[in-house]
Amino acid sequence: KELASNQTLLLIMDSLGYNEDIVNTIKQLSDKKVCYVTLNKTHNSLREIFKKAKVNMENLVFIDAISKTIKNVADKSDCCYFCSSPGALTEISLIISKLLNQGFEYLIFDSLTNLLIYQKKAPVAKFVSSIINKIKAGKTKAVFYALSVKEQNELIKETGMFVDNVIELKK
Repeated sequence: KELASNQTLLLIMDSLGYNEDIVNTIKQLSDKKVCYVTLNKTHNSLREIFKKAKVNMENLVFIDAISKTIKNVADKSDCCYFCSSPGALTEISLIISKLLNQGFEYLIFDSLTNLLIYQKKAPVAKFVSSIINKIKAGKTKAVFYALSVKEQNELIKETGMFVDNVIELKK
């Protein structure tokens, strides 16, 4: 319901129910055209998780910022664009911009929490605000994931000011 009524949404998740929450969200969107940005798992491992949960992945395209950090991969495959690392904010932003022009109904960003491992708060906040502005300029809806971690509260609060709604999923 929240996904349908807000263009931009921040989902704050508990680390214990994290995998379950990402599966539930993607299941709700399985009939939509979705671009999934992953900064903490390879697209192959996500595909495995989704396959086990019987998620339809026909309309799913990934932006994978992990695979290139662990092995040699091409810049893109049929259902995936690869970035050099989760800290490559400009590169990620350029690929997102390119894909936003391809009529995706939803962008899932998994997750804000991971950005702070690779970058300082100021460039991350600027990056997130820029992505949200690009989304608001179009018709795509976006769901940003963040883990409920004390050290991340500042970024979560700041991002909360940019998005239409913030939902905390409690376990």
